[in-house]
Amino acid sequence: MLKAIQTRYKGHKFRSRLEARWAVFFDVAGIKWIYEHEGFVIDNTPYLPDFFLPEFGYFEVKGKPEYDGNLMQEFSNQSGELVILAFEEIPFLENGNGYLKVLSPNSYHEGGDLMFWGYNDMFLQCDGCGKITIQNEVYDTIKGNCCDGFREMSIEHALLTAREARFEHGEKPNT
Repeated sequence: MLKAIQTRYKGHKFRSRLEARWAVFFDVAGIKWIYEHEGFVIDNTPYLPDFFLPEFGYFEVKGKPEYDGNLMQEFSNQSGELVILAFEEIPFLENGNGYLKVLSPNSYHEGGDLMFWGYNDMFLQCDGCGKITIQNEVYDTIKGNCCDGFREMSIEHALLTAREARFEHGEKPNT
C-alpha cells in the first residue's frame, strides 16, 4: 500500500503534500483556514476533517474520488456546515471544469436520496469587490450579488501557485 509523504508547511505537519498544497492555495487566495481543527464522532465513527474554513465550512481533501457519502452528509447535517470535498490533485482550469463537490446540511430529497448542493463547483472571486464564493462552473459568469461587479473570476493564480509548491530540501512555496 502506498503511503502519502507527510509535509510541513506554516508550522503544520500535513498528512500529505496534497493537503499542504491546498493550504498554499488558501493562503494565496486569502481564504482563512484551520488545519485539523477538531475531531468528531459521527454515528460511532471517529472523523477528523482536514480543514475548517471559517467563511465556508469544512474542507476535505481526498487523494481518490472515493469517500463515505453517508458519513460526509451526516457530518454536514450534525455540524450545520457545508462539507466541501476536493479530489485528486490541485486542478487545472483550462478546460473550464469545476473541481469541488459541496454537501449542505439536510440536503435530501423527499425520497431519501442524497442530493448534492453543488457538483463541479469551484472557488471564484468577484471582479468588483474581490469577495470569494463557491459557485458551479455553469454560473461562473453570473455576478455573486455582493457589489457592482459583473462576473465571478477564476482564482487560477492561487491554483497555479499551489500546484507548483515544492516542499523538499527546505524549499518554501512562493505565497
